[in-house]
Order: sequence, then structure tokens, then C-alpha cells
Amino acid sequence: MNEIVEEFRRRFGRDPEWVVAAPGRVNLIGEHTDYNDGFVLPMAIERHTVIAAARRDGGAEPSINAVSLNLDEEDEFAVERGSLESTGKWTDYIKGVLAEFLERGLAPESLDLLVSSDVPMGCGLSSSAALQVAMARVLQQLDSERVSDEEVPALCQTAEHKFAGVPVGIMDQFCIANARQNHLVFLDCRTLRAEHIPFNDPDKAVLIVDSKVSRELRSGAYAERRAECDEACRIMGIAKLRDAGEETVKAARKSLGDVCYRRARHVTAENSRTIEAVAAIGHKDWVRFGDLMYRSHDSLRNDFEVSCEEIDTLVDMARNIGIAGGVFGARMTGGGFGGCVVALIEKIKADDIVEELTAGYRRATDKALSAYVSSPESGARLLEPHDMESL
Repeated sequence: MNEIVEEFRRRFGRDPEWVVAAPGRVNLIGEHTDYNDGFVLPMAIERHTVIAAARRDGGAEPSINAVSLNLDEEDEFAVERGSLESTGKWTDYIKGVLAEFLERGLAPESLDLLVSSDVPMGCGLSSSAALQVAMARVLQQLDSERVSDEEVPALCQTAEHKFAGVPVGIMDQFCIANARQNHLVFLDCRTLRAEHIPFNDPDKAVLIVDSKVSRELRSGAYAERRAECDEACRIMGIAKLRDAGEETVKAARKSLGDVCYRRARHVTAENSRTIEAVAAIGHKDWVRFGDLMYRSHDSLRNDFEVSCEEIDTLVDMARNIGIAGGVFGARMTGGGFGGCVVALIEKIKADDIVEELTAGYRRATDKALSAYVSSPESGARLLEPHDMESL
């Protein structure tokens, strides 16, 4: 990432004071459970959002000048408590985090920011959360006492609620802030207790397949699913679907009605699948883990109704390749309505699997895909010179 330092010098005429990197994330199982206080099993991926930053003299009216290399866009806005407003731009994610820091007493300062990212946008790999957590790490350099590392995930979640208008759960921000290399993050989204699960089998790999079907959570379908879950809780007289078991939901089927019943059935079963998946990893039972991935996808498609034709096509192709071809399991990942499929595969067969998926997807949909293997990456961090060379 030495390139971002050179570009910062070229644009702003000085070295950055800090360079921060935050990874994207992929969720292996536990979908649409986080905002229901359930269980999730994500990992950070080897794609990053990087912010190079430096203070500058802003005079009496501090401001931030933010430049995105990927979008080739620049936005400058005042840094003043109560004055930050959502504009629908990419900088809303930066403003949201800044607003939360200012509410906690951060002294306004002028900053130049240069942002570069290889986390694909709009495909369920948490590009927005990576930007938020990276910005939080920058602001922590200004005042290390104002916001603790433990507070960052919830702060960023609140920022997305307020400035992007999407009622996301805590999973993305928590994973990106706290992930460890070669580990999955098994997170209880109620207590925020996390267990780092070793995932370092040299023969296994996580394959991420981008369908190139853009997803837009602001469109309302995500918020609609969350509202349906809340309504199911109201009917059953519980706080969150975490508090209902599968038998409780089954007993309440008539009062819930078809839609709320199926939403609740997915969440309660998905929590069980996620717990079972952690046990399967502990026993290195990859066949069982893969079966749980497929069952998760079927539930997301049929009960939660957040898949789409292209994503279903990719998962069906993965099933057809099967264990003999090196695929243990696959499922949609992220909020849904497009985006990515995640698969557990034999590492040695990755190239053959990608080739078969690419050709079959082109035949079925006339679309191209992109795919890459990732190992579990470390969470967001301040980069040292040797780190920048390795990213």
C-alpha cells in the first residue's frame, strides 16, 4: 500500500500521519440473525479499505477533505457538532462516524483523507462497515481516550443507522474491528461475547463468488425483513427472536401468519445451525459444515426470501460439483438480493471450481462473475511500513 502514501504526497504535498486498514468480511453462516440477538460466524477477508490521513490547519472553521481513489470523487465538509447531514454520498459513512465521535466530545480538527479500497462495493462483503471502522481508527489517533476499541463496533453501527438509514446488526462492524488472522469470529450478538475459532486447515479454503448482481440495502427490503422479525416478536410476546426456540415458533404458527412464521422459523433454525457449525469445525467435520451451509441457503431462499435467481444458480452449481469436485457447501452471504456466494472448498481444486462456475454461470445467466479465495484476515489496524508492503 505504498502507493496510497505516494498519492497522498502528490495530492496534499506532505506525508500522511497515519495509514489505517480495515478488512471486508464474509459470513460463513448465521444470516439475518445479528439484529435478532442471535449467533453469527463471519471472518475478515484479505481485501481492505485503507485511509491515509493527516491533520491540516483549518483556521476558525475546521473541515474534512475526503478523496476516494476508487470513485474518483472528492468531498469537503465542515467538522462541527450538529452540522453534519446525510447527503446520499459515500462520505455519509465517514460523517456518521465523525458525528458520533463529536457527540462524545472529540475536539473538531481539519483533516485530509485519501481512501482506497479493494473490497467490492454492493455485494455483501461490508465495504461500508470497513470504511466506517477505518475512519473510527483514524479518529482514535486524534484522541485515544475518547472512544475505546470496545466501543467502536456499536458506534459504527449507530452511525450507519443514522446516516445511511439502514437498520444493520452489529456483526459487520464487530468482525472487522476484532477479527484475528486464521480464525473465525463466533459472536453472540446479544452479549457481544466472541470466541475466535481456529480455521487453519491447509487443505481447505473459503471461496467468495461475486454474482455481479448489485444489492442496495437502502431500497427497503432489508428494513422490511427486520420489521417482520420485530412483528413476530410482538405476537409471541418476546424481546427478540433469540428468545424463541424452534418449537415455540411452530406452536405460534397460526397467530404469526405465514410471512412472520417463515421469518421466525428461519432465524431460530439459523441460530441452531450456526452453533452446530462451530461444533462441526471443532471436529473437522467439513461434510457436516457444508450441509449446514446448504440448509442455511435453502432457508434464506424459501423462508426469509432474500435470495435471487442468479445466487440460487450459483449455489445449485456448487451442489452439482459436489464433494467429489471439491465443494463441501455453499450459500448466499450478506443481506441478500444479490451480492456473493460463499463456499467451503478443497484448496487444491480452487482453480477448477472457479473455472466450472464461471462457464456455467455465463451459460445460465449471460453474466460474468468474479471469484477469489481468502484466508481469515486480521481486523482493522494502524499500519506500520512493513504492513503496507504486505497488504
